[in-house]
Amino acid sequence: MNNSLDKVQAALADYITEDGNRFSVTETKNDTFTMLTIIRDDIEEFAILATASDSQLLFNVALFDKSQIIAGQSPALHTMMLELNMAMPLSSFALTGANYSIFGAMSTESDASQIQEEILVLSENIMDALEVCQHFLIKA
Repeated sequence: MNNSLDKVQAALADYITEDGNRFSVTETKNDTFTMLTIIRDDIEEFAILATASDSQLLFNVALFDKSQIIAGQSPALHTMMLELNMAMPLSSFALTGANYSIFGAMSTESDASQIQEEILVLSENIMDALEVCQHFLIKA
């Protein structure tokens, strides 16, 4: 596995949040790509996907896709996301293809406590992001 992803896995191995939550980490690997799937035990439906380059760790969480947006609400949703990007600590909204997500990035030189903080804050931002986006989404 990539040494930087080893560092992520080690940082989360025994990590317990102040609320008593843990993160499970699963490695996915093929000939050209290695990725970690990180799941916080109280929000299992939203996996954090971790990848690494030579200089950067990237953590991404898929939130919803375009088909879930109320017709005609995309422009208002995009405006709201841009306005909130600055207020959401350590995370940003993204649109890749048809998928909306939040992500965070950090240096591969980050230590275990910095990695833990990034993952914790990103996992907290999942629910905050969904809460503010819910008004633009089709109710299930």
